[in-house]
Formats: sequence, C-alpha cells, structure tokens
Amino acid sequence: MSIMLFLLTALLVSIASAQDMRYTNDPAMYRVGYDIPAGVDHGTWDFDEWPGVDHDVVYKTDFMYGDPNEKIKIDYNLSVFDADDHEGYLKSPEELLTRFSSMDDELARAKSIVGIFAHPDDEILLAGGLFAWAAKKGLRTRIYILSNGADGTMGFSDKPDPELNGYNCSGIMPNGSTRVATDIMGLEKARIMRSYAEVLGVRIEILPVRFRMNRRNVVQIGEYTGMDFKRSFAKGSVMREALEESVMNMLEYEQPDIVVTHGTNGEYGNYFHKSVNAIVLDAVNQLRNHIRITLFTGFPEYNYDDRITHFLDLHSHASSWSRKWDAFRSIEFLYKEGNDYDKPWNPNNDLMNGVFVKDYGYTPVEGKPPRYEFFQRVTLGD
Repeated sequence: MSIMLFLLTALLVSIASAQDMRYTNDPAMYRVGYDIPAGVDHGTWDFDEWPGVDHDVVYKTDFMYGDPNEKIKIDYNLSVFDADDHEGYLKSPEELLTRFSSMDDELARAKSIVGIFAHPDDEILLAGGLFAWAAKKGLRTRIYILSNGADGTMGFSDKPDPELNGYNCSGIMPNGSTRVATDIMGLEKARIMRSYAEVLGVRIEILPVRFRMNRRNVVQIGEYTGMDFKRSFAKGSVMREALEESVMNMLEYEQPDIVVTHGTNGEYGNYFHKSVNAIVLDAVNQLRNHIRITLFTGFPEYNYDDRITHFLDLHSHASSWSRKWDAFRSIEFLYKEGNDYDKPWNPNNDLMNGVFVKDYGYTPVEGKPPRYEFFQRVTLGD
C-alpha cells in the first residue's frame, strides 16, 4: 500500500512539475516568431511579448493616442494575474470563484444592461459574450458606440450625409485648426456594425452627438485623420462637452441597472477609450442619487490601474460564446480568414488590421475567443 501511495505521489509531483514548467519563460516553449507557449491556443497568455523569447519588446515614445513616453503595452509585472502569468484564462471556473465573483449573479439581479464603448468592434472584443448572454436571458440589452470609427481610408465628402442630416467626422488638429467632413468609412463601419449586431443578437447603435464646428452641423463623433486627441477630447472642448451631454441624456432615458464601458487606461492607452471611461464614470456618479446603476469596466487585466472583480464563463453559455465568435468574424474591417494575428501590435498601423486581437484572447488564426471575459466593478464616488 505504501509503495502504491509513493508511486501516486510521485506521479502527482511529476504532473505538477510539468505544469509548472509550462508556465515558465522558456524559449523552448515557443515556435519561432510566436508569443503563445505550446499547449496554449489563445493570445491572453501575455500582453507585452515576453522579451528575449521570440523578439524584443519595443515601447514607442510617439504613441498617437496619449501622453509623451506612454507605453503601448502594459508592463508584464503589473499584470492583474501577477504570479499567475496570465493563467487566469487557463483556470477552472471553480478556481476563479475563489478569487472573483460571477457576472451571472449580477445579471440575475438586473433587468437591463447598457454598454458604452468607443468604436465599432470594441464591444465585441471586451464584452461580446456578456451582452449576448444578457440578451438571451431576456434583459433589455443595448450597446452605444460613441465614435463611428472614421479613419479616412475611403476618403471624405465635403457635403453632409443626407441620411444623417449632418457631418460624421471632425477634429481639432495639432496646429489648432478644425476639420469637419463626411467620412465614407465611418458610414461603411456603421453598416457593418448593424450587420454584426444581428449576429450577436444585441441592438448596437452609434450614439448621436450634436454640435457645431466650422459653422457645420456635426451629428456623430468620427475622429478626423491626424487630429490632436487631447485638443479634441480634453475637458472643456466642444466635442467632449457634446459627448458628455449625449451620454447623460442616454443614461437618463435608458435608466439601466448595469453599465459596462472601457477600462481606466483605455486598454492600451487609447486616449479616446480613456476619455469614454472618464465620461461614463462621471455621468454614472452624477446620476447615482436617482438611478441605481452598477458600473463595470471591461478587460481589467490589460488596464494596469484596474483590478478584476468579476468574470463570465462563456463555455457554460455556449451559444453566447458562439455568437461572440461569429460576430467577430463578421467585422469585415478587422477579421480576415487565414490571417495569423500572433504578432506584436503597433497602433500606428504599420501592421495589418486585426493583428492585436490575440491580445484580447482570440486564437491567432481562427479568431476563436477565450473561455472567460473579465470585468471590474467600479466603486462609485471615488
């Protein structure tokens, strides 16, 4: 009996040692040019491309969205999972429940949920499974996108769009001048968004934001190519104030039980993402005395000032996991069949669109989402 016990103990130690080895920074674990260790099929393993394994980490100092010298990737040592080396995505639901709460419990107490995100695709990447599951459970489910994703790639028109009855793109340039136009890609992304919203099973719409600039009526936020993000969206700017008013009016109309938005650091430092986080937090705080809203931010493991408090197990809601995957594959400007996304992402667009999705947990070729979505419950009044 003692021999059997000894052999069993030795086997368990051997398995544990093998698992420990799997989670070490060992170059032998990787294929050349890949960041994901052998046996881990998704990209949430690490976020700043472990240096010295397959390539060097390059932190850009001319980051287009934010502050001078801001890194485009979080410091690995500041990960929310810390010593787990991002293993949170590989753990069982039972293990995660010892550290975090389940979003299922939050949805069980709610009747309505609203998502407020910056651009078309952000809502799918950060919380697509949550919203698909909430809709299937019968909650009133709405997602509002604050910018139409204008990027200038299809050109501009100097005339207002007749369907919108106004312009959909504007910005304050680095020299202080202003630009207003109709961005054709902004119109196209809105069409694509409506298409993948049907796949997700959730109503998604671009939030109307109305203001005057250059004596023209602007009716949507669209980021003009080359704009100065700080000048355009800093507190007190025309565009920021119009956004604040629109978000406040929408929340007063919807009166949701739960709101989900971007993380504190805008996931990867995106200035507009960070602005959306601040605008939503301020609006929810102002409304808290007469509307009981529980606020969550998405993807806290990527936002180094945030902490995970809740998770959703999409494998226990298989149809929602499938809807998230199918919706992602319907994003024509992001997903291309056969692309290998397991490369470091550069937001200055010298790499292909969609290359960053593995950092949101998607597999590098098939684009399959990970098992879990993670969230932070925000304490209001801070």
